[in-house]
Amino acid sequence: MESRKGTLTMGRKTVLLGFWLMGYVLGFLAWVLRKPLTEMIAGIGVNQDIASAILAGVAGGFLMVISVLVWSALD
Repeated sequence: MESRKGTLTMGRKTVLLGFWLMGYVLGFLAWVLRKPLTEMIAGIGVNQDIASAILAGVAGGFLMVISVLVWSALD
């Protein structure tokens, strides 16, 4: 990272590392919470495999929205 005239310039490696780190943290949390959340979703009559896929999709979507918002705020 390099700073010019009070602005932060992020390189490609820094951005990729940031996305990787956020993905790792979210994936770890999703793994820890997967069983209770999957059972809760499956409780409304959805197959447990579909409930797991829903959980993965919501987590991935949330990660991308937050990542893009943070990245755009830094630019």
